[in-house]
Amino acid sequence: MTCLDFQNSDPTHKNFQYLEDLATAYWYSEVLFASLELNLFEHLDKEGVTIDGLSHVADCHGDALFRLLRALEKMALVARYGDVWFNTSLASFCLVPGKETYMGDFFLYRRYMQPNWSRLACRVSRKERLSRDCDDSAALEKISNKDYRARNLRYVTAMDTLVKEKARNIAQILKSEPLKGPFLDVGGGAGSMLRALLPLIPQCNAVLFELPEVIEAAHELYPETSDWNCIETMEGDFRSHSFDEKFGVVMLSNFLHAYGPQEARELLEKAISLLSDHGVILIHDYFPDRAGKNPEKGALYDLTMMLNTYNGCCHEARDIARWLKSGGMTPCEIIDLDTDTSLMVAGGSGKAGDPLKAWINIARNHGFERAVGISPDTVVTAPWVRKKCQWGCDGFGKNLQCPPRGMSHKETREMIDSYETLILLEGTPPGKAFHEKLLALEKTAFMAGFHKAFVFGAGPCTLCPRCSDDDTCRHHDLARPAMEASGIDVYETAARAGVRLKPVQKKMDYVKYMGLLLLK
Repeated sequence: MTCLDFQNSDPTHKNFQYLEDLATAYWYSEVLFASLELNLFEHLDKEGVTIDGLSHVADCHGDALFRLLRALEKMALVARYGDVWFNTSLASFCLVPGKETYMGDFFLYRRYMQPNWSRLACRVSRKERLSRDCDDSAALEKISNKDYRARNLRYVTAMDTLVKEKARNIAQILKSEPLKGPFLDVGGGAGSMLRALLPLIPQCNAVLFELPEVIEAAHELYPETSDWNCIETMEGDFRSHSFDEKFGVVMLSNFLHAYGPQEARELLEKAISLLSDHGVILIHDYFPDRAGKNPEKGALYDLTMMLNTYNGCCHEARDIARWLKSGGMTPCEIIDLDTDTSLMVAGGSGKAGDPLKAWINIARNHGFERAVGISPDTVVTAPWVRKKCQWGCDGFGKNLQCPPRGMSHKETREMIDSYETLILLEGTPPGKAFHEKLLALEKTAFMAGFHKAFVFGAGPCTLCPRCSDDDTCRHHDLARPAMEASGIDVYETAARAGVRLKPVQKKMDYVKYMGLLLLK
């Protein structure tokens, strides 16, 4: 089950991310409320359906529906297998009308209580002005019609505060990257990203390109001449502006999500055309397909763009990587920040990111629900595990990859301790598909230079309906040992890795499969 970031209250928090998660917590509930109003869970519970089928029966726009379902998937309320979408067990149990366990009307009642929450400050305050505003139905309209210049300054100031937090993390990632100037920051707000990154590039000049009203606010926010050392401001619309020089670095930070796919790709291609030889593209944004610190945020931010812009959307990192490759920008790294966004570095050294984090996302792209980097000592092995197979499993002795055959817990321990990088993998049935994903991931690692890559699977081998009678495996090239069959305590290992795993108690309970990738 998804752990919502805003629930992680802790008085030792020191950065802004927890507060940002609190500020956007209502996004989660609005996704749930909208899905209930559209009756999506009832349609999904009858049988798995495609986007086209669901958009027809629910009378929804297909593209917008996909974006909503993607957010529900990140929130673990729906899942998909190929092109088919279906409810998770929790949604099927609580959110399908007509079932005895249906609670949707109760949750919608929570929504009916929501408007009064906007009056909380008024209810607490003794200030007459606040009380009047609470009783004024046009209060929100008054706020929206305030002086544009003042609102713009407030927006630029708020965004600058956020950028400064992100910029420190990005500077740390790029500190060993051999970047060269000049530097173009497109849509860079008040310039704080440049101020953080310019010290990484000796004797570098930079151009901050923004809309005129943003440039005006930036100079008001940073009035000192020293704030603009080596930074030239340039006003205009990037879509139509002509540049007279080439740049060693072009950065697009929270820029592409303001545009639809076709226009975003065209703008990216324009950015690439502005590079000098061996130049680098930096893209900082929210990506719905990333699994960083806050895997739901990209999909939720995408819905925010759908609701608040003409055609903006958060593009998937894999799509932008494909556009970059088409433009000759390789290698392309995608690095999750310590907050809720990610950084793409294209045309650089290929060594900016943490290799372990990269493999976690490679695993996710292979179809695993979750991937967690762990150390060898996280894996628990014990002699009782294989004995549990002997006295507790009716398949004991019937499969060539299971006890009493296979590796002992001591052999497994010795093998695991010879590696440094391990990734615990969470997947779902069917077992054969899970096994195929493991093999595909192992092959990807091998082809990437990890020639000792090896995977442990889950449960009995699914390659053949029945093992051969002569105790010879027909598919040694494809068979892999299961974790538990090799003496690994899967439950304790998962717990140490922060993965919630419980025995399946009922037929319709959600089933998790666990695998293990060893890299060296």
